[in-house]
Amino acid sequence: MERKVILKWLSIFSISFSIISIVELLDLIIFSTAINMDLDGQLTIFYLIFQSGYMSIHAPLLWIFLLCVICAFIALTLSIYRVAKKQIIENYNLAKFLLLIGLFFVIGGFIKMSFIVLLGNNIVSTGLNPTFQNALYSPTITPVIGAIMWVYFIVVVCSILISGLIFGAIGLQWMLLIQNEKASQEQ
Repeated sequence: MERKVILKWLSIFSISFSIISIVELLDLIIFSTAINMDLDGQLTIFYLIFQSGYMSIHAPLLWIFLLCVICAFIALTLSIYRVAKKQIIENYNLAKFLLLIGLFFVIGGFIKMSFIVLLGNNIVSTGLNPTFQNALYSPTITPVIGAIMWVYFIVVVCSILISGLIFGAIGLQWMLLIQNEKASQEQ
C-alpha cells in the first residue's frame, strides 16, 4: 500500500471528522438550549432533562455522557491528525494504528449509540407519557428542527461505525501484507 496516500487520507479523514464532531457538539448545545417542547407549557430540552423532574434521574447522566463521548471523539480525531502530519511512524506501526483507530471507532460508536438509544427511550412523565424520542419526532410537541437535530446524532454514529470498519479492514490488510512480505523475504 502507498504510505503517502494513507497518510493523506488519514489527515483528510481526521479533519472532516473533527468538523463533523464539532458540529455535533454545537448541535447538542443548541439542541438542548434553543429547542422548545410543548409539554405542560413551553420547555427547553435542557430544562426538561435537567430541571423539570419529568424525566428519570439517569437522563441528565446520559446527556452528560453523550457530551463526554462527543468530546472524546474530537480529541481522538485531533490526535489522528497529529500522527498523520508527523509522518515518522513506520509502516507496520501505522498499520497497527489504523487497526486500533477502527477498533476505537467501532467500540466508541456502539457506546455512543447506546447512550442515544437509552436517552431516546426515556419516558417523559407528563399527561401523555411519551418517550423522549417520540416527543422529539411528534410535530405537535417539537418543531421539525428538533427531529432533524436528533437524527444528526444517529447519522454521525452510523458514519463512525462504517469508518471504523473501513479503518480496521485497511489496517488489518496492510498488516497481513507486511507480514507476508517479511515471510517471503526470509525464505
